[in-house]
Amino acid sequence: MLNDTLPKYFDPRKYASNELAFEGYVPLNAFKELCAILASDEGNAFIHLDFRVDEDRRYTATGSLTTQVQVVCQRCLGPVKHDLELDLKLGFVYDEDHAKNLPNDYDPVVMTDGEVILADMVEQEIILALPIVAYHEESGCNPTAVKYASSTDDAPDGEKPNPFSILAQLKAK
Repeated sequence: MLNDTLPKYFDPRKYASNELAFEGYVPLNAFKELCAILASDEGNAFIHLDFRVDEDRRYTATGSLTTQVQVVCQRCLGPVKHDLELDLKLGFVYDEDHAKNLPNDYDPVVMTDGEVILADMVEQEIILALPIVAYHEESGCNPTAVKYASSTDDAPDGEKPNPFSILAQLKAK
């Protein structure tokens, strides 16, 4: 069952038991925590998930998440576009203790009263995938910012004087 209307809440147990799937778009401006990090809240995230019950009777979903976000360039402080393409392998659990029992290749998603809020789950996946530090290509930044961000432009020619050389002179007297 593929459709373009995504549920606000979904029960992974029901989707996995019936081997259902969904895909669709979620606007980036629906994510409050993410928007606080981004330079712009324009755009959409596309998500596709296939639900299954695995051989160990775990409720799982595999799929993908793609979006383009604008983060702040740490060199010029302007917006820089960053494409995210994530492969998802999710394991739905009831609490943190059950999450410890998931194989390492699964990302745990804790269900609240048997349901998951789709926007919260997607938002957390995007936040975890954001680069720690983002930069434009050097040709894309403001030339003044590139000059001041370069450590070689500000380095003085020759050696720095030793600040303790004065003490050596006093000791010699």
